[in-house]
Amino acid sequence: MRADDSCVVNHPLWHGIGVPDDFLVEGDGVRVRDRSGRWYLDGRSTLWHGTLGHNHPKVIAAIQEQLNTLALGTLLIYDRPAEVTVRFAEALAAQLPDGLRRIRFGNTGSQMTEAAVLLSRYHRRITGERDRTAVITLWGSYHGQGAGATPLSGMLADRVDWCGPLLPDVHHAQYHGSWASSIAKVAARLGPDRVTAVVIEPVMGTTGVLAEQQDLAELAKYCRDNGIHLVADEVSTGYGRVGALSRSVQLGVVPDMLVLAKGITAGYLPAAALVVNERIYQDLKDAEPFPHGSTTDGNPLAAAAGLAVLDVLFGDGLIDTVIPKGEVLRKALEQQGFDVAHAGLLQRVALPGQTFDQVSKLRRACEDNGLLVSAGLGCLCVLPPLVITEDDCREIAERLGGARG
Repeated sequence: MRADDSCVVNHPLWHGIGVPDDFLVEGDGVRVRDRSGRWYLDGRSTLWHGTLGHNHPKVIAAIQEQLNTLALGTLLIYDRPAEVTVRFAEALAAQLPDGLRRIRFGNTGSQMTEAAVLLSRYHRRITGERDRTAVITLWGSYHGQGAGATPLSGMLADRVDWCGPLLPDVHHAQYHGSWASSIAKVAARLGPDRVTAVVIEPVMGTTGVLAEQQDLAELAKYCRDNGIHLVADEVSTGYGRVGALSRSVQLGVVPDMLVLAKGITAGYLPAAALVVNERIYQDLKDAEPFPHGSTTDGNPLAAAAGLAVLDVLFGDGLIDTVIPKGEVLRKALEQQGFDVAHAGLLQRVALPGQTFDQVSKLRRACEDNGLLVSAGLGCLCVLPPLVITEDDCREIAERLGGARG
């Protein structure tokens, strides 16, 4: 029995009636072992967030040291943050461009994309633009799940009514070769002066559509000219995944807000961040506190892990190896006959004309061949840990090719 074939296993109220052999029990580097003893090459970094692989010694040591020093803390309400959390904020800000260094910590990407939209609307109230409430995202996008994140996610738009009503006044643009023109068309229909924010992924994770530099720059200019907040959701594309801390900044575009998660602690503990520009911060710093947050925001253990991740990425230079290794992976996949769109170690293997069920069948065949990858819309998503070797990249391609037959 496969874990993903069992409704009991996937059900959130599962209480544990037996453990199938394909449950994972051990991880080491870029490989994981199931209960039966079989090892797999982790070509999906668990759920794209295990960016430093399994059992990374620096991250584990940092968490252990913090656990023995100060394990608990909060940024919510009280004015006594953990010192390690402040150091983490300073270290992260040092890697961000000027004017985009005001950081709010949270726990998940979904929480922070919701926070970005709510903060945008809150900013409009404070600055006297109360009619600006509309938010535009793209069909096929993914921005998480929850009362706010689900309607933002274009790929989940047909599920909004399942347990709604959810966050209102969210609109989706159909992608027609240009992000800027696609979004501008919807904004024109709504009235640009009604739009508070545009939320985009610089690489649409589930479909693999990559924004070109000029297109993203045109979208940023359109938003700037019309007073719209541009929110870059880089939960998947940030923190070294594409060879930079931010794909937007890598392309020369500085958004008004930046959402980071997944790789922020290399997946070892839940953490996320919303970064806002200086103008928004200055407008809000003397206003009533933004009514959003949770108990474990800025948790000291997560902050310690985050500092260790930054040290590995920038101190050890791992981030500089991502693009070269991504090229090795791309070429190896192409040699297997696949059409690949890629940015660093975020790679989309196109499967044109295939339904999600057909893509999932190939994903399971990869698993049978010792490779874990993710199923997307018309594609397989290959996002291995950044610590992967070039030989491992070639092995991914060989196993994927073998699974296709």
